[in-house]
Amino acid sequence: MPTDFDVVVVGGGAAGIAAAVGAAQTGATVCVIEQYGFLGGAATNSSVLTHCGFFDQTGTQVVAGVGQQVLDRLDERNLYHTQTIAETGNTVVLLDLETTKSVYDRVLREAGVTLLLHSRLVSATTDADRVTEVEVVHRGGHRRITAKAFVDCSGDGVLIAEAGAEMLLSEPDERQACTLVMRAGDVAADADLSQEGMAAAVDKYRAATGHTLVRDSGIAVRMPVSREIMLLLADQHRDVLDVDELTEAELRARELSWRYLDAFRRFLPGWENAYLASTGPQIGIREARRLAGRDTVRAEDVSAGRRREHDAIARCGWPMEKHVAPGVTEYGGIRDKGWYHIPHGAICSASTDNLWAGGRLVSSDNAAYASLRVMGTSFATGHACGVAAAAYAGTGEHDYFAVRRELDRQKALI
Repeated sequence: MPTDFDVVVVGGGAAGIAAAVGAAQTGATVCVIEQYGFLGGAATNSSVLTHCGFFDQTGTQVVAGVGQQVLDRLDERNLYHTQTIAETGNTVVLLDLETTKSVYDRVLREAGVTLLLHSRLVSATTDADRVTEVEVVHRGGHRRITAKAFVDCSGDGVLIAEAGAEMLLSEPDERQACTLVMRAGDVAADADLSQEGMAAAVDKYRAATGHTLVRDSGIAVRMPVSREIMLLLADQHRDVLDVDELTEAELRARELSWRYLDAFRRFLPGWENAYLASTGPQIGIREARRLAGRDTVRAEDVSAGRRREHDAIARCGWPMEKHVAPGVTEYGGIRDKGWYHIPHGAICSASTDNLWAGGRLVSSDNAAYASLRVMGTSFATGHACGVAAAAYAGTGEHDYFAVRRELDRQKALI
């Protein structure tokens, strides 16, 4: 296996997949480092089986490029399904877990990307303002990998941290809550999935048992193949960068999942025979570290639907959705329910010349982060990171116009 590449991408979720494929489609040699035994990030390791952010609230598609390759392969299997959530007006792409894994495998293989699964980044070597090498650990030992350019799509910013790059990190109580996704089987076809029905069932459960479930309703959608119901209810608000806190979050959220199931079996029509088919496997983490970029997306950019003429690299059409605490979500819209631009500088490290970051690591303030963190948008920002890193690997320079031309060639929507 080679150990020297043009571009190394840390993390194989939506942003990492797009970064790797985008870079490879320029002709660059690319390696993806993924800690799990499969690709997909939160979609597969936390069963968040909805791609949010491919569409704005008018129903207009705002993400294409590598993301479109994923949608096309789902369509080839007759599994490209969308649903508009009545309560929010947001349109999501519904996913089947095993199909999603298979599609991601195919997209990376077809691009000629070198993939290291079961590999976790443990250190990074720097020289002046550049990353020169990363070290990964796997079941058989350690491996050192060098590259000209590096992209952090890990979600938690592990490469940003190990490289000592400048970062943005909110206090734990200011970060968004986590949610353990649960899936319920044998729920009747005409079962009540409404917010009002769930809230009534939770209230009756409290009266009957004395157990208060802080979040009384949440997203409930039926999966396209298994017909299971995916539920986002079991919230925790803890410091995910503290191992003791994260452990407690997992344990308490699993306990909560059983309580929600019990409440719905007792008091929600159509749920009488339901069973808990799955949780997680791990809790869905919304927020940890972020990149300190050369530019930063701010709340006013989102709410105004700001369009950028000379430095845009991606669109985002998902409104601000901040899970401030269990059961408490604050929303902020985009002007005319449309979309805004994410600038090139928000994916470029302010301190480390050959480091980019995509997905929920994009440089942003807390409110803007609540918009651009979602997976559909992560395909767009990751794609831009990969193309920008590949361009840098070829010239040693940051060249926005070269990046823009290549993104246009790869059919990204900008």
